[in-house]
Amino acid sequence: MLAASDKSIKSAVEAATGSRHRPGNSFTILKDGEQIFPAMLEDVRRAEHSIEFLSFVFWRSRVASEFATALIDRAKAGVKVRLLVDAVGGASISARTIWELEKAGVQVGWFRPGRWKYLSRFNHRTHRKLLIVDARIGFTGGVGIADEWIQWRETHCRVEGPAVADMHAGFADSWYESVGDRLGPVDPAPKAGNIDVHTTISTAGTRPTQAELLVTAICAAATRRLWISSAYFVPSPDVISMLSAAAVRKVDVRILTNGPKTNHRITRAAGRAFYQSLLDAGVKIYEYQPTLHHSKVMTADNTWATIGSTNIDPRSLVLNDELNVSVSNNKLVDQLDEQFIADLEHSILITPEDWAARSRFDRLAESAASLFAAQL
Repeated sequence: MLAASDKSIKSAVEAATGSRHRPGNSFTILKDGEQIFPAMLEDVRRAEHSIEFLSFVFWRSRVASEFATALIDRAKAGVKVRLLVDAVGGASISARTIWELEKAGVQVGWFRPGRWKYLSRFNHRTHRKLLIVDARIGFTGGVGIADEWIQWRETHCRVEGPAVADMHAGFADSWYESVGDRLGPVDPAPKAGNIDVHTTISTAGTRPTQAELLVTAICAAATRRLWISSAYFVPSPDVISMLSAAAVRKVDVRILTNGPKTNHRITRAAGRAFYQSLLDAGVKIYEYQPTLHHSKVMTADNTWATIGSTNIDPRSLVLNDELNVSVSNNKLVDQLDEQFIADLEHSILITPEDWAARSRFDRLAESAASLFAAQL
């Protein structure tokens, strides 16, 4: 039976996004590349009918080569393999790898390459991360296909069951625009567990986006706890207002984002420009120290969680295509909350006193970076 707050969040999310939960799934949380990549590769190598693979990042690397080899092997075995890569995020993939994939029968698509017909939408990328095997197993989260994720802190998940049909819809949406091939819906897979899964497919161009609606619903419905991991945290005025309102009504609001070890320094500086308003409202902000923290996770009230590709920044919430899966299961949320607490032990809490004492140089850098916040 769902707790009262969980019913409220579930209802709020369904009402806001207009899509419902799918029951009957198994759901496995995967932490860091050492768990994520082997699990994905194992299912790819066992594929019997189809593989649908969508990634923003597909960088030239050992990991990318390993995935390419597995995809080539399955294509040669007669499996229908579709690989879709964002033309910006995957630009470094080698031409030889693409040639080998296509020679083996892999259908390769590029999302919005630098052509005139995409010029007006070139700033809107697909940031979705999806691997769908035989229409019954789906992976999503924050991982990119590159060696960097062996060192970085990441959260991904494996879903098996009827909800994978909804994840397929996210792939089919991006595939149709890129390739012109309308895949259509797939029949929901047989039940594989007892987890209800909600899929949020967010597409840039219509405001509010589904990602905005998801985040708004969770922030508004949380009554006790709201813990957010966001690799890139650049809160808009609306997000600041939602998080501040939650903190004022005594919700335990904590934000975990990157410290100095980040691959987007201007994004970090722009996000820090908005810390003061959140600190004034009682929001706790932590910066991760050991390495880059790339997870995109929200948990609420010990009963609700969402994992996916969505950061709390304008690029994810407004400019990019994203996809998240959400669950209302105490055991899974406890697992994510335990990981969050463990990450806080390797993070620095930004206190109001420390924030007031930061250098003049930092203040200038933050102010300058904030001018570009709407694009970050």
